[in-house]
Amino acid sequence: MKQPSSISEKKPSVFRSSDLAMVLTILIGFVAVMFVIELAGGQFKFFTANNWLNILMQNAVIGIMAMGMTIVMISGGIDLSVGYLASLGGIFIAKGVVDWGIPIVPAVILGILICVGLEAMLGAIIARLEVEPFIITLGGSIAFRGIALLMCQSREVVMSGQLEGFKTNLIEGAKAPDGLSMTLPIYVVIFIVIAVIVWWVLKYTKYGRRIYAVGANPSAAYLAGINVKNIKLSSYVINGLLVGLASVLLLSRVGTAIITMGERMEIDVIAAVVIGGVAMSGGKGNAMGTFLGVILLGAVTNGMTVLKLQSEWQFVAKGAIIIAAVAAGAISSKIAARGEVRQQKQEALAEQAGEGKE
Repeated sequence: MKQPSSISEKKPSVFRSSDLAMVLTILIGFVAVMFVIELAGGQFKFFTANNWLNILMQNAVIGIMAMGMTIVMISGGIDLSVGYLASLGGIFIAKGVVDWGIPIVPAVILGILICVGLEAMLGAIIARLEVEPFIITLGGSIAFRGIALLMCQSREVVMSGQLEGFKTNLIEGAKAPDGLSMTLPIYVVIFIVIAVIVWWVLKYTKYGRRIYAVGANPSAAYLAGINVKNIKLSSYVINGLLVGLASVLLLSRVGTAIITMGERMEIDVIAAVVIGGVAMSGGKGNAMGTFLGVILLGAVTNGMTVLKLQSEWQFVAKGAIIIAAVAAGAISSKIAARGEVRQQKQEALAEQAGEGKE
């Protein structure tokens, strides 16, 4: 008789091609539509090397935060506080350098550690008390906004180029086919490196398999010897680390710390993760899907800007894509579940037939 599989042996099921196929199909479909529109207009502004580099630059910060959110959501949680936490981290760094006389490197380190500490606090409450992460992180978002406003006294803090190094062009002098200069800042490379690291950790490490196990079935994971509470806590700690780093890069981009710098950013972060195939219920998804989700949302916003459409249509398009992605994911899951039931029935009938022959 076939022996039941352990949790660690279920690893392949969380990397099904369907997880990536959905977001890749939507992205290809959108690019095809843009190609037809631009072909009809006789101008190709969307399909230029510089434009796609702009998409990466505009969404690198969201992408880094989305990688942390991917780990949290796969483990079965969610975090609504990341937007204002990024604002808080950026405001602390700017205030530390401009008003408090802290050197830039210690200020950056302290800003990141504050984000890690605050996320660890939320994660500890969620994991140890087993409360709903939606409500706890919503409360955290409100509290972080208040702390940030108190810190800056509701004013903006202007930097003097102390973080310009993150904007250094790594391909200085490179020209696109249309003759325009190309820009690839360091923070885009940081985003790509983080995406690769998170993908590798989730796919190839024991810790990654435990994240999936906890998100898929916490009770089964506990019975398998996994410390569920510590895994959940660690996911929020990692998320805090990536939010802290994102706040530094966001501050380097805008140059001015203000409460609105991270406002509503959690919406785009969660949207990119969900579109990328990460299940709200946990236990499913991967970093590659999230990366494609970030690129898709960025391409939609950029494409509509290129077409000079009203910004209101961007919200309509993003909302429609989120609904379509979630609906397609639900349909895919139901089809897969029915297939598994049929397979189990066939295996059971085969076993019964074998026992009858004996």
